[in-house]
Amino acid sequence: MPPMPPIPTLTRRLMLSSALLLTGCAAIDPHAVITRRAPQSADGAPSASAPQAPLDATTRAAAFDFVWRTVDARYFDPRMNGVDWKAAVEKWRAPVLQAPDDDAFWDRLDRMAGELNDVHTRVVSPKRAQLIERSQSVSLGFSFRPLGESLVVTSVNGEGDAWWAGVRPGMALLAVDGEPAQAVYSRLRAEARGGSTEQQRHNLAAARLLAGEPDSTVRLALARTDGSRIEAVLRRTVLSNPPRVTHRRLPEGPGYIRLTAWNASLQGRMLSAIEALKDAPSLIIDLRGNGGGSAGMVQQVARAFFDGEVQGGRTLTRTGKPITLAFEMVELVKLQSTLKGTGLYKGPVAILVDAGSGSASEKFSGLMQSLQRATVVGQVTCGCLLGYLGYAEVPGGGKLAYSELGYVMPDGSRIEATGVVPNLEVPTSIEDLRLGRDRALEVAVAHLKR
Repeated sequence: MPPMPPIPTLTRRLMLSSALLLTGCAAIDPHAVITRRAPQSADGAPSASAPQAPLDATTRAAAFDFVWRTVDARYFDPRMNGVDWKAAVEKWRAPVLQAPDDDAFWDRLDRMAGELNDVHTRVVSPKRAQLIERSQSVSLGFSFRPLGESLVVTSVNGEGDAWWAGVRPGMALLAVDGEPAQAVYSRLRAEARGGSTEQQRHNLAAARLLAGEPDSTVRLALARTDGSRIEAVLRRTVLSNPPRVTHRRLPEGPGYIRLTAWNASLQGRMLSAIEALKDAPSLIIDLRGNGGGSAGMVQQVARAFFDGEVQGGRTLTRTGKPITLAFEMVELVKLQSTLKGTGLYKGPVAILVDAGSGSASEKFSGLMQSLQRATVVGQVTCGCLLGYLGYAEVPGGGKLAYSELGYVMPDGSRIEATGVVPNLEVPTSIEDLRLGRDRALEVAVAHLKR
């Protein structure tokens, strides 16, 4: 969750910092926030330029060393999350460098990063990096979760093959390419990179099944809600998922805002939505499936729900000091945050979350919950609340994110590895999925009425 740096108050400081940063001095940019890039080759050409296909042995070795050394030097927790990071380099060097192709190389390099059991510390392949930049994903067009003894479809994208093949929420996944679905899922969980919670591990395993190369196919068998069987060959397609915010007044009276990502470009529209609903008797903010984004946007949006000044929690860094630039003249990340409330919305608030609510969504919902400003409704969140300050370029064209910030809520709680536990838990049921019933929304509305 890369935080949005605050704007310096003194223009002359910013101008001076910009000029000094051009020198590349480590004292000026000690955290490589501005100058974050891969090492250069002997002739001065960046070694993380256009991705090579296939990568040669020298580039693979440079990428491996860059990832391990960068994480070793800059990870926010000097104890490396309790992991023997030096043992990881010995465990993974041969499997990574001897990967049969580039896709396997990047996957194994990411699995080495996964030894830290932290999804924010990750290696992104050149292919995946391009999709992220375009707000796209490659998918079969549906999602699923283990419910009881079955793998149950929880949502279907109307633009994907799954919808047009007749796949609907509530169906049970029976087989994948002729193999029992449960066996495939167990194997994918074992192959997936590390994560700190069950929610994370499921998300990572599901991605290995649903994502892949565009136009690749999978033969699935599912059980309809009446017990009949459906079989279909689904094609993975590139789906666009641009971040968006929508709002409306519900028939029952509360205002409703749906935010799909904490993208800084949406900050103005999010605040405008709150402004438009400021006279609603209560407000529901739907963050289900919102994987996160800008911590700076979280701070700005949260201000709308408070009067005066309130404590916004603590930030943990490797050195125990703020993140600064230009000989500490510019403070990008403070250790103790304070929210100066604008009082834009004063009524009661409910926040909807689920296992897909991560990072910045957890920061917002956890902050509002710990300050007793909102009631959180739904399921336990991802449990992945750490922060990074931007991707570093890896030799060969990949990207590296590494956790540089930890977060402590105002009440002293930590969300990483635990998740936000709702005040009102509403488990997903197969029957609700089949009926298209949004029970979490119903519970939130009923609670706000009371």
